[in-house]
Amino acid sequence: MKDKVILIAILGIYMAMLPLVAFAAGGSGAQIDPGDPPGNDPGQSQLQSGQAEDEVIFNVFNTETGEAMEIEGREYIIHVVAAEMPASFESEALKAQAVAAFTYAVNRKSSGYSDGTHDGCELCTDSTHCKAYASTERLREIWGDDFDAYYKKICDAVDEVYGQYLSYDGEPISAVFHSLSSGVTESSADVWGYDYPYLVSVDSSLDREVDGYESVVTVSREEFEKTMKEYSNKCDLEGDPEEWIDDIVRSDAGGVITMNVGGEVLTGGKFRNLFGLRSANFTVKYSKETFTITVHGYGHGVGMSQYGANLMAKEGATYDQILLHYYTGVRLESSAKGIGKFS
Repeated sequence: MKDKVILIAILGIYMAMLPLVAFAAGGSGAQIDPGDPPGNDPGQSQLQSGQAEDEVIFNVFNTETGEAMEIEGREYIIHVVAAEMPASFESEALKAQAVAAFTYAVNRKSSGYSDGTHDGCELCTDSTHCKAYASTERLREIWGDDFDAYYKKICDAVDEVYGQYLSYDGEPISAVFHSLSSGVTESSADVWGYDYPYLVSVDSSLDREVDGYESVVTVSREEFEKTMKEYSNKCDLEGDPEEWIDDIVRSDAGGVITMNVGGEVLTGGKFRNLFGLRSANFTVKYSKETFTITVHGYGHGVGMSQYGANLMAKEGATYDQILLHYYTGVRLESSAKGIGKFS
């Protein structure tokens, strides 16, 4: 009889708590776009391991509209992941992307980042400057009939890890990433001149299996000369075109750090931009009035390779194993410490 009374009491307490549980499950209040009506979040789901009492708010400058936006953390990360990584990728890769994106964002926020181009915001929606951000409307256009399935997949991945971040010496790192490496990632010191101990060259040989790993760009002699002289009128492009390019300095990963073109020294990154190359890991050959540029990888090559992460996930790697592989000497911090401190 005593046991029956205790059981009834427990059931009573449980039933009384149900409204509170239901409220907590839908209580984040996140709207997927600042312009969406309340409650119109098709991917709304209960936060799991990353749930925190104090939600972080990111100030994001919309480079298309010229407006500053205040976006809740979960909402922001969902739309960054959706814009930065194919939704068809493995869930563990999407989780790794979510942690990297959140880490990058809180690094910017906690450091008070501002370079004068963000209207006082720590982030912008320009993928070449900060991180891409796709609105719900844009995602519906891109995904079409797959929108519901893809959106739920990304929301589920984000919810499993939301609030977790990577740290080095106790501080959130600059968790940069790129699409596809040349088979070995680049160090930040070689690409940007900033020596971050967690952004060093690591193996990413699985990337060589990806379609598009190698790309080829051909440039006529006339076009090459025109482009270089528009860049610098000091370029001396007389004589044999085979001798226009020399003194190429490469990183350990194979990317071009600096090169001499007609007496003008420029970085591999600048040459990449001038000729629309997918990366700065390239070779140049001249024959029959044409420069043939063979390129490996896609992106700056520093940090996590997104395609490499996906292939690691296909081979059974978990999101934390992926992250600890690409970012050297870091810790994966639990959101149990709270993310409100970044607000």
